[in-house]
Amino acid sequence: MKISGTLLALLVLSGVTLAQDELTDADKQLIQAIQNAGGQAMPLAKNDARLSVAFHLSDKEIADDTLVVVKDAANIYSLNLRGTKITDAGLAHLTGLTGLAKLHLEKTAVTDAGLAHLSGLPALEYLNVYETKVTDAGLAHLNNLKTLRKLYVWQTTVSEAGEETLKTAIPEIEIVPDFKKDRERIVIETVRAAEDEAKHVEELAAMIEGQGTTITEANAASEAAAMLHAAAQATLDAATKTLDAANAAKAATDKAVTDLKADPNSPPAAITAAETAAAESQKTVEAATTAVEPLKKPAEEAKTKADEAKKKADEATAKLAELKTKSEEAIKKAAELKVKADELTKK
Repeated sequence: MKISGTLLALLVLSGVTLAQDELTDADKQLIQAIQNAGGQAMPLAKNDARLSVAFHLSDKEIADDTLVVVKDAANIYSLNLRGTKITDAGLAHLTGLTGLAKLHLEKTAVTDAGLAHLSGLPALEYLNVYETKVTDAGLAHLNNLKTLRKLYVWQTTVSEAGEETLKTAIPEIEIVPDFKKDRERIVIETVRAAEDEAKHVEELAAMIEGQGTTITEANAASEAAAMLHAAAQATLDAATKTLDAANAAKAATDKAVTDLKADPNSPPAAITAAETAAAESQKTVEAATTAVEPLKKPAEEAKTKADEAKKKADEATAKLAELKTKSEEAIKKAAELKVKADELTKK
């Protein structure tokens, strides 16, 4: 019997160059039967005639009766039944697969009863029952499989207790997920997180204390700047008031001159005296103006500094409020993590 084109293509793609005459007639017949049933089969390597069999990519419905083709096939090394329609009854056909090392049963209808059919497989190293209805009771059927090294139980109802019982029977086995290891890892991470958060609380407390000092200093600087501004502004206000008074006096003397000149009966001496007074008033205005101008810039600068100092003081106060809020949140989080860590540690 010739090897099918599909098998030859698989062999080429995998780098396997097993010659046809290296397969026994029984091997060739088994490969053909598996292909006819909707599966794929190929030798493991050039000098290894054990077969890797897969039904999970078939375009046919793979059910319990399909597995009749592999019954008692001792040279099958791996079998992939992922997502097929097989049930516990189908696994009864696998009891004679004495060379089976890897078995994929994920996303099938297999239950605890089906695993009982696997209890006598002497070479099984890998078993995947992801997303099946297997429970702790099913794992008990695997206790005597001393060659089993890896077991996948994602999305089953297997518990930590069931896993630990199996690990006692087979110490070398790796179970994924390993609930005990995961729980211990979570405990360590939670304890560490609680410690880190407690440290964060201490850091925030130190920052709050330091911020209190900053606020005191900022408020003192703001008050000092405000006092300097008040003094500069008072000086400017006084000079401005003097200038306003000088302008008012100047206006009065100017009006007196105008009124006297408008009256033809005004004595010349009176007009001359009024003009002299007006000239003196002008000098007073000029002197007052000269006194005001140098005071404007210092007053403006003092105001700017006072505003900046007030802003810094306000920012320091706001920062303190922010730190206190963060501290309250950190204290709450630290307490919650501590409780969680204590609960996990007690389990």
